[in-house]
Amino acid sequence: MKSVSKAALAAAVLLAAPAAVSIPAAAQKKDAEQAPKLKISDAFRKAAIEVENLIKAKDFQGAAAKLDALDAMATAEDERFYVANFRLTTAANLKDDAGTIRALDLLIAHPRTEPADAGRFNYVRGDLTLKQKKYAEALPFLIKARDLGYVPNGGNLNLQIAQAQLDSGQLDAGVASIDAAIKAEEAAGRKAPETWYKFAVDRLYRGGKKAAATEWLGRQIAAYPSPAGWRTALYVYMEQAREKGATIDADLQLDVMRLMRASKALGGEADYQEYADLALRRGLPWEAKAVIEEGRAAGKVQASNVATNELYRSATVREKAEGSLAGEEKSAAAAANGTAAKNVADAYLGSRNFAKAAELYRIALQKGGVDAALVNSRLGIALAMQGQKAEAKTVFQGINGGARAELARFWTIWLDQAA
Repeated sequence: MKSVSKAALAAAVLLAAPAAVSIPAAAQKKDAEQAPKLKISDAFRKAAIEVENLIKAKDFQGAAAKLDALDAMATAEDERFYVANFRLTTAANLKDDAGTIRALDLLIAHPRTEPADAGRFNYVRGDLTLKQKKYAEALPFLIKARDLGYVPNGGNLNLQIAQAQLDSGQLDAGVASIDAAIKAEEAAGRKAPETWYKFAVDRLYRGGKKAAATEWLGRQIAAYPSPAGWRTALYVYMEQAREKGATIDADLQLDVMRLMRASKALGGEADYQEYADLALRRGLPWEAKAVIEEGRAAGKVQASNVATNELYRSATVREKAEGSLAGEEKSAAAAANGTAAKNVADAYLGSRNFAKAAELYRIALQKGGVDAALVNSRLGIALAMQGQKAEAKTVFQGINGGARAELARFWTIWLDQAA
C-alpha cells in the first residue's frame, strides 16, 4: 500500500484556490448592496490584484516573490485568507511542499474556508505529511478529511488512514481501517483488491497476532480462492493453533491435508508424501494409495522417489489385506459405544464411500464414548464431499471452540466456493 500523492494530490491542490483568489477583483464589480462585507484595505487590494495577475499569467515564481510582502500588509482575516490562497496556488505549482503545508495550515484554520474545501485541504495536508513519513502527524488530517466527507480521486482514504495507523504502530486501528475500506468497496458494488487482504495478514502476522491473521487469511481465500492461498492459510492455522496450546495430532493433520487435497492446495512431493504417511499410520491404505496416484498424475510425485514408492507399496499390500467393511459395520452397530462405528466410518471416509461414512459417524455420535469434535469434523467432511452443503455447514457450525472449530470454518469457506 502506498500513499496516494501523485496526480490526485496535484489535482486537489490546484483546484483548491482559483475561486478564492479571484475574490478581491470580483468584489470590485459587485453593487454595494450585493458585495460581501470584506475587510480589505485599498493598499492591500492593489497589491493583491498584482499577485493575482501574475498567477493568471502562470508566473508563479514572480507571484511567490511578492507574497511575503503581501503577507506583511495583511492585518485583517480576509486579507490573510487571500494570501493563504495565493500561497497555496504558487507553492503547488512550484512543487514547494513546505510552502503548500504552510498555506494549508492557514486555510484549514481559517473561518472563511468552506467545509468542502476544508475536507480537500485536510486530505492534501495529511497526504503531504505521509509523504514525509510522519505517519502519526498525518492521521488527524486524514481522519478529519474523511469526517468532512472528502473522497479523493484515484485513492482510498480509509486505506491511507490504515497505512498511517499501521506505520505509527496502531495495529488494531489500522486493520480496522482496512476492513472499513473493503466494506466501502463492497457497498459500492466493487471487489476490494487481494493486496488489501494480504497487507492485513502480513501486518497481523508480523505483529504476533496469528489468530487474527488466520481469520483474515480465511477472508482472503473466500474472496480470492487459490491453491497457494489455501496452503498458506492452513499452515498458518496450524502454527497459530500450536501457539495457543492446541495438540496438532495425526488425526487433525490428516483432516487439514484432506482440505488441502479438496482445495487443490497440495504443493510438491513432500505434501503428498506427508499426506500418504498420515493416512497409512491411521490405518487408511486406500487413501494413502489414492493420494500418491493423484500426485503422480499431476506430475508432482516422481516415479523415482524411493520413500514415496515404499509408502505406495505398503499401502497396496495393506489394501489387499483388508477384508470387507460390511462385517465390521454390523459389529459396530451392536457395540456398546461409538468407538467401533467411528473406526469403520474412518475406513469408509478413507476409501471415499462418503455416504456410508456419514451413516457410521452418526451412529458413533449416537452411541457416545467418542471425541465429538473429531467425529463431527469428519461427518461434516463426508457430507461436504457428497455435495450436501447445507447439512455439512450445520454440522461444522456445531463444532465449538478449539482447533477443530477453526478448521470447520475453513471447510465451510471451501464449501461456499465449491458451490
